[in-house]
Amino acid sequence: MDKYRLDGHKLYWHLDRLQVWQSGDNIAPIYVEISPVSYCNHKCIFCGLDFAQSSPKSLDTDVTSERIFEMGKLGVKSIMFAGEGEPLLHKGLSKWVETAKQNDIDVSITTNGGPGSKELWGRLIPHLTWLRFSVDAGSSSVYSKVHSVQDSDFEKTLQSIRDSITIRDKVGNCTIGVQYLMIRDNLADIENAIRLFSEVGVDYISLKPYSEHPQMLNKSGFNYSEEDISHVQEIVSSYQARGGKTRIIFRKAATTNYTESGKKFSHCQALPFWGYISSSGDFHTCSVFLNDERFKVGNIYTDSMKDIFFGEKRISSIAYGACDLEVGYECRVNCRMARINEFLEFLNNRPEHINFI
Repeated sequence: MDKYRLDGHKLYWHLDRLQVWQSGDNIAPIYVEISPVSYCNHKCIFCGLDFAQSSPKSLDTDVTSERIFEMGKLGVKSIMFAGEGEPLLHKGLSKWVETAKQNDIDVSITTNGGPGSKELWGRLIPHLTWLRFSVDAGSSSVYSKVHSVQDSDFEKTLQSIRDSITIRDKVGNCTIGVQYLMIRDNLADIENAIRLFSEVGVDYISLKPYSEHPQMLNKSGFNYSEEDISHVQEIVSSYQARGGKTRIIFRKAATTNYTESGKKFSHCQALPFWGYISSSGDFHTCSVFLNDERFKVGNIYTDSMKDIFFGEKRISSIAYGACDLEVGYECRVNCRMARINEFLEFLNNRPEHINFI
């Protein structure tokens, strides 16, 4: 069982915000992603945001801290630091994480782990809800190929993960997982990864389907066959049958959805519930459409979060997504809000006689 519901959504636990949205009022996002920098120490061959890494940009530490404070006051519940580049490369990250936690915002980081150290984890982990390492390999040779780094970098990443677990066990209850993005170049390494990271002692391994970003430069056209899906399921089932402690989360439903290439919703109604701050400080209602004026609704250097969340630009962008966006061909398959969109479309298709439950 996936107790984290990585293949689903958690809007059921935010019915108060959902009710306000249903009434037609504008709402602050529940969840915001922040991209601290536009540059990365790796050059992964599957990077969906490779188009955004052309020039080095980074968020101002003090301005971002102030905006995080404002987000807490306005009702944002969670922030994930990830984005266009490697978040650990920003020297202000630990200040932001601490500021968010002090303002009742749950905090997470998705990282390749390379710049991690005991000292850095010691500052971050006490304030984190979860920490996820994007590793995508179970051996140094595959890691080198997929992340476009030296073979020796694999051991550095492993040590960073081990250090984070050591710190976590001393100072916090942060959930630590490994993400494995399944592509043609690493499918044969999945069993090695499950064995290795189970021994390392992570809480879970998420086997995630590839999803081609409309703007990405290095498109592969990769898809999954029924044999691929069955093979991965056999590996996972075999591990689970042996009673391993690490949770193996095969995102089978999302993988199947990607294979079918269809969407089970006709409009994007999820934009009110989340947002994305780019390394330039632009606030987007959807991260798929970076630098697209339809979805760029403010900037943290010139606008307060209240002005962004409740301003006319965001209201118009949300309305555009719900009414005019052609999700059938403009949007990414398995976008972050896909399951929420399916739920909201179901909710809006109100049947007759609802009191006969």
